[in-house]
Amino acid sequence: MESGAGGGFASVPELLGRERERAVLQGLIDGARGGVSAALVVCGEAGIGKTALAGSLDTTGVRVLRAVGVQSESDFPYAGLHQLLGDLRADQLPEPQRIALETALGLRSAPPPSPFLVGLAVLGVLADEGPLFCLVDDAQWLDEASRRVLTFAARRLASEGIAFVFVTRSAGADFEGLPRLELGGLAEPEARALLGRAPSETDPRVLDRFLVEAAGNPLALRELPRALRYTDPAGGATPLTARIEQSLLSQLQPLPEPAHQLLLLAAADPTGDPDLLRRAMRSAGLGPEVADAVEQAGALTIGSGVWFRHPLVRSAVYGAASAADRRRAHAVLAGALDDDPDQRAWHRGQAATEPDEEIAAELTASAGRARGRGGAAAAAALLERAAALSPEPAGRVRRRLAAAQSRLDSGAPQRASLLLTGDFPTERDAAVADRLRAQVAYQTSRDSSVAYDLLAAARRLTGPEPELARTTYHEAMFTAVFASGLPSSDARQRRAEVGRAVLDAISEDSAHPVDMLVRGQALVGAGDRAAALPVLRRAVAGLLDGPHDLIAPQWLGCDCTAAIDLWDLQSFRTLADRQVTAARAGGLLLSLPVALSFAGSAALAEGRLADATALADEIDLINDLTGHPFPRHIRLLTAAWRGDAEATRRHAEEIRTGAVARGDGSVLSIAHFAEAIVANGLGRYGEAVSAGSAELPHIREVSYSSRILGELVEAAVRVGDRDLATRALAELTDLTEAVGGDWALGSLAAARALTSADGEGHHREAIERFGRAGMTVYEGRARLSYGEWLRRNRRRVDAREQLRAAHQRLTEQGATAFAARAGLELAATGETARSRKAAVDDELTVQELNVARLARDGLSNREVATRLFISVRTVEHHLRGVFQKTGIRSRTELAEALEDRFPG
Repeated sequence: MESGAGGGFASVPELLGRERERAVLQGLIDGARGGVSAALVVCGEAGIGKTALAGSLDTTGVRVLRAVGVQSESDFPYAGLHQLLGDLRADQLPEPQRIALETALGLRSAPPPSPFLVGLAVLGVLADEGPLFCLVDDAQWLDEASRRVLTFAARRLASEGIAFVFVTRSAGADFEGLPRLELGGLAEPEARALLGRAPSETDPRVLDRFLVEAAGNPLALRELPRALRYTDPAGGATPLTARIEQSLLSQLQPLPEPAHQLLLLAAADPTGDPDLLRRAMRSAGLGPEVADAVEQAGALTIGSGVWFRHPLVRSAVYGAASAADRRRAHAVLAGALDDDPDQRAWHRGQAATEPDEEIAAELTASAGRARGRGGAAAAAALLERAAALSPEPAGRVRRRLAAAQSRLDSGAPQRASLLLTGDFPTERDAAVADRLRAQVAYQTSRDSSVAYDLLAAARRLTGPEPELARTTYHEAMFTAVFASGLPSSDARQRRAEVGRAVLDAISEDSAHPVDMLVRGQALVGAGDRAAALPVLRRAVAGLLDGPHDLIAPQWLGCDCTAAIDLWDLQSFRTLADRQVTAARAGGLLLSLPVALSFAGSAALAEGRLADATALADEIDLINDLTGHPFPRHIRLLTAAWRGDAEATRRHAEEIRTGAVARGDGSVLSIAHFAEAIVANGLGRYGEAVSAGSAELPHIREVSYSSRILGELVEAAVRVGDRDLATRALAELTDLTEAVGGDWALGSLAAARALTSADGEGHHREAIERFGRAGMTVYEGRARLSYGEWLRRNRRRVDAREQLRAAHQRLTEQGATAFAARAGLELAATGETARSRKAAVDDELTVQELNVARLARDGLSNREVATRLFISVRTVEHHLRGVFQKTGIRSRTELAEALEDRFPG
């Protein structure tokens, strides 16, 4: 890195033709002074004037934080972040964020931090320092870890008084979602004016040719004429950037050899540490007069940091040096490092000319530390170099496999695949390579046939690596379950085959909860549901009693699925809430939507539609942050329970399209379930029959979609299809009687009540069981069904009691369509239902509602900020909006204001 935290910029030449662009950037600075935040990505080719434009701004009254990327720094995780933050302190951050940030910066030892938790910590640190101008120059060369957290923070800006600008040659996927400002070449009048500053003796015809070839590039217009006496005027077909670099280098040619050595040392050090450079100078015998020479030439400045006149000078100096000179420079830098083992190992690795186990071991240890700071990509690069320097074939192969695993963990399966080519002589290494190839295939295709490859690898690992074999069997089973495929695929047969293999491999005597969980899923896949239930019960009990991290993040939700298979609502909610808490604390934003979705399903089962809505809002927020959209199951199901047919149709179409593209049959089941719910709520029973009937062929796989049987029974009874109702009831009976419990037996009682000639006892049992289980909406529906039965049997007084209670419960929870049905039935008995008063959510934005809800629940502003991935200042801004729109004056009044939206 170059530069650092601190004040403004050095003087820059007068800009020509950039009035509009400068006004845009100056507007960001002025906004920061007024407490408004904004981010911008400034894009353009090398030499187009991006850095000069940023340096021309008036930053009076605004603190400037600056970092400059260096092409070789990708091997140093969080190097860019470390430099941007400088001496800013994290003392006031919540503990998980502070630990994550300090771990990322190498200030403490802790488990690898989530990049998103680090990003939230960065947002918190910066928000406390506003107004700020954060400039990241040459962002295309930032290390991956820094780029991820800084773009995360930039996307979450709101009311902190921060202007965040990334300067980069091209804005790829990393900067998606951030506003962009493209810098093109200068218009001809401005370009000619800049070219006119060239030495007067330059031939005008040559200047005219430069004008055409430079295409408005300011650096080219300045540098090419200056260096004309060193270069071929014809230019040839050399690319413009290369010609600029040649011109910059040519101006350095008159410098003595020691000055060139110093320039190469500075170019070879990606950290821009002046103390390190001075130590290296002394080691190389370069005195202060050498530094004076390069500074007088305008090529390099050595102060609180090390600055090249232009990033192209650095790349030109390093690129022009011979391989031997580069190695010597790295060797000198390595010898000057005695307090940073990671940098020392990296420089030694660059300096090495032949295999060296000592250096390879140092690089391997450095890779371990990089992983500990969350730098999987950096660890992979270090391991690749360690493998290349390993003198023994065995060490070379092991390090190459470790590098492939790190590439896979960093989300680069294609690069991992390149490391898995060639021979792996030992059985152990060949099996590990096969396992990694299968994981690459799963990441790139989500094909459940990968489960067969994982099985084969697990069998080969059983002898040399029994623990890794056990884990691989788990992966094979979970892959078969969670990549279940579309209903028309052969996924069911695959799941059965994998299940039988796993049952043969994992001992039934094992008391480990994950082993039991895998065996239970294997028994389900093999078709032995009766044997699966007690195994899954023991697994769930063990998971509840055991450590919270028994389930790996990539298999998050396996525990919840087992609780669903058991119709165990209490365990389901406990496990889901536990996973949400762990994912939030760890900042695992790729796993958190899975946990939130299960928590939302539990909330819907209990009738907590408002909580489900808030969880759906959080999933949408994370989808926006990560760019990896998680299917909006909870948004769809909540719309269905609220009776919003249009929203249900729209969301079902959206996730159905995604399901077909991914081959995900489970999502199709959720869509059918939602469509059946909304159709029954609105009295469109024929549509509910169609949705429910589509699931009958898959219902015996014991999944969440089996809950659609209750909807199908009701719809079939309403349309008079007794045969279909009887078939659906038989399936439901088979699924629930063996399981027991209030959720299962309450659902069975509700279905029997609808199909029995005298169902009063079943109606009462359903109401009692759902009420005991805390399933408010289901209890309301059971009372609605009982009230309808009572009215048909001319027991109006009794019917009113049940219908009144049904209307109240369904209205309170927001199940408006079913509440409307209860209201109509109540009116038929001669009583009018009370109308619901208007809700405050017509006035507030989604973010204001979420902030208000969490504040009402007693969370502090800092805790609300952590939950919603925003800054404390933004929380304060939203709360002011809530108070103004609702007319309340304090947090204590929030409960009453939000009563309709979020009933307590």
